[in-house]
Amino acid sequence: MAHQDSEDLEGPASPQSESRHNTHTTVRVLGKEVVREKLRANQPFKAFVKKGLDSYMALVVLANLGCIIAMTEWTVSQTSEALGLPHTGWEGVSLETFEIFEFIFFAIYLVDVLLRIITLGREWYYDQMEGIMYLNIFDGVLVLINLFELVALPAMMVAGDQQQQQATTIRVIKLVRIVRTLRIFKTVSLFRQLRILVGTCVASIGALFWSMVLLVVLQIGFALAMCQALQLFILDAGQDLDTRLEMHTLYGSFGRALFTMFEITFSGSWPVRVRPVVEKVSVWYALPFLAYITFVVFAVIKIVTALFLKETLTSAANDADMVMEDARRLAKDYTHKLEELFRLADDDGDGNLSRDEFNETMSLPSVQHYLRTLDMSMQDCRPLFDILDDGDGLITITEFVRGLSQIKGQARAVDIVILQRENAKLMTECRKIRVELINI
Repeated sequence: MAHQDSEDLEGPASPQSESRHNTHTTVRVLGKEVVREKLRANQPFKAFVKKGLDSYMALVVLANLGCIIAMTEWTVSQTSEALGLPHTGWEGVSLETFEIFEFIFFAIYLVDVLLRIITLGREWYYDQMEGIMYLNIFDGVLVLINLFELVALPAMMVAGDQQQQQATTIRVIKLVRIVRTLRIFKTVSLFRQLRILVGTCVASIGALFWSMVLLVVLQIGFALAMCQALQLFILDAGQDLDTRLEMHTLYGSFGRALFTMFEITFSGSWPVRVRPVVEKVSVWYALPFLAYITFVVFAVIKIVTALFLKETLTSAANDADMVMEDARRLAKDYTHKLEELFRLADDDGDGNLSRDEFNETMSLPSVQHYLRTLDMSMQDCRPLFDILDDGDGLITITEFVRGLSQIKGQARAVDIVILQRENAKLMTECRKIRVELINI
């Protein structure tokens, strides 16, 4: 309880809580990467099943999606032919053709699930770092549904009036396969931003539920008020009949009033739904409607939007794969820039930099500015050659990239500690030499 009280006193945006959250995220990300690297080194096939296999299955999912699209278009052509409309013929293609492809994809999915279960064992449904493996369980459920659809359900079909109904049931069950395409968001780097959105939607289910509860309560309250207030106008026989019918259509019952408030809140059509009441019934209705639009449509919706934006940023920051992927991409881009700089400095193209080539290139103002964009600043480049050179008087591209990467930015704490330790060793040796000289 004391710990909880201290958390409340710090507040959700306190530096201490943010620091603890960032530290926990960093440790969790590092832990996942360490486990994966050890797994790749010790059990390469298991590492391939856990990570690499997803890329190939993504291609299978895309091919299956293309097959479903083709089957849909073929069905549309059959419908157009039945209605006597112009259509494009599919020569040599029948329902059996698509069924063969469905059995092929089912076999691939079945092998994929069985291979993961046999190779991963308990890790198939629960990983120590990832937690419950929802995607693996989801794949297993889809395979069972696919098995029921392709094998069990056709065997249960009987002739007669129920055949059409059962055929419709099969088509509805087939639509479940489309959900499998969500797997490509996790495995294909091209959809990394979509993967953030999918992860955010999953992480924001709780926030979405309570946001909808709040908005529905506000809509119910205002719908009841407007429905009861306009009943007097609708029952007044002295008013225009068309206006009374219009008000009855929009606010004549609780259900109609609630649906109208739903349109006003989410569709942006409030001028069309509010103006008839203000102009044809009473101008005083503008006051409650403007209050509702200002408070709910503007303020509350903006707050909910900000909440989902926060969930999006949190989901992106906590995605271990994306954190490591961004770090690798930045390191790769940095290495690529240094390699390009090396090739520009290598005038003779022999793959090595001499002292003259190095000093000449590094002294150019354009190169100095370019190095500052890479978070490196040097006033005198001559000592740098001796730092990068391994003693042969030439700098290779490997020495160039590795050396400049190490001196990037400010001095790190570990560099200072190493320097202090080496300096202490040197001072100890100097004292020993001094003592020996005195003794002589």
